[in-house]
Amino acid sequence: MKRINFKIVGIILGVLILSGVEFIRYSNSKKAIDNLSTYSAMKISSGSGKGYIEVNGNVDVNDTKKVFVDKKLKVDEVFVQEGDYIEKGQLLMTFDETERNNIMRNLERERLSLSKLKRDYNVEKELLKIGGSSANSVKELEEEIRRVEINIEEDEEDLAKTAEKIESPVSGTITSLTAQENYLVDTDSPLMEIADLSDIKIVLEVPEYDVSNIYIGQKILIKPEAFEKKKSFPGKVTKISKISEVSETTSENVLETEVKPDEVIPYIVPGFKVTATIYLDEKEDEIIIPKTAILENDGKYFVVVADIDGVVKRQEVELENLEGDNIIVKSGLVGEETVLITPDENLKDGEKVILQMKGRNRGNQNVKSGNVK
Repeated sequence: MKRINFKIVGIILGVLILSGVEFIRYSNSKKAIDNLSTYSAMKISSGSGKGYIEVNGNVDVNDTKKVFVDKKLKVDEVFVQEGDYIEKGQLLMTFDETERNNIMRNLERERLSLSKLKRDYNVEKELLKIGGSSANSVKELEEEIRRVEINIEEDEEDLAKTAEKIESPVSGTITSLTAQENYLVDTDSPLMEIADLSDIKIVLEVPEYDVSNIYIGQKILIKPEAFEKKKSFPGKVTKISKISEVSETTSENVLETEVKPDEVIPYIVPGFKVTATIYLDEKEDEIIIPKTAILENDGKYFVVVADIDGVVKRQEVELENLEGDNIIVKSGLVGEETVLITPDENLKDGEKVILQMKGRNRGNQNVKSGNVK
């Protein structure tokens, strides 16, 4: 009968027990990892990007042509309506021809009379040479000729003021139209106003807290609502108002800032709404993070930073601007921190999460697959 080697049995039992303990520990660790939430995160650094602000505005024009006439005329027919786009030289309206025809007939009578007077004058001068007329008769004819010439000049001036029609002086959009058929013109008021679309401008409302970031010549991207903001056009800042106004849209104090597109933007007319992205100058010591990384509580702003093991804590920060997708951090971060891009407001300091790193210009570094916050 073989004797049992209790020493070997003890070793085997010890190995089995240690294996079981490690298995249990591994299982618990795996369950703990599986229960952790995964968050997108990024490593920040100074000067890591270029900030920008988003502002609203509308389309306007640098020049609006007001159409007047110099005489109280009666409108005969109007061929356009308010809001119509018109080409330069296009017929806009005509006037009743009665008065113009009367002036032209009177002018013709005066010209015929002048022609007769000049013939009589030449005859009288010849008769005066042979004693058949007096110097006084010749003088009277000279004065009568001058009187008729003055009448002709007045009629010609009156005819020039008596418009037959109005043609558009520019290509543009009719923004105001007063004249109607049978309307008696008021010479002190414009018949219509035409916005010259060859020289448009865009007026943006820049909030007062962002004014320090704006300057003449600054590059922008214009996104007209006519394109549902899906198409952008480059431009630049051309004028910054010196007077603050209250925005009708946001009730904020704003400065009207004029910008001009680098190219013609089709299909837009005065009054259309636009959104513009104004790019801020990049500074080497700036820390820029996504706006989604910001949490707010009682007027204070926080980000959630994580260490190498995924342990998180809130970090209070001071921000330079709150507009656009990127935020400039003035203080609270020194650079090289790992920041959660879309943190949960319920995260507590000391909690552990799984980090899914996203790097600028280097793609994603997935630590663990699954639902990412």
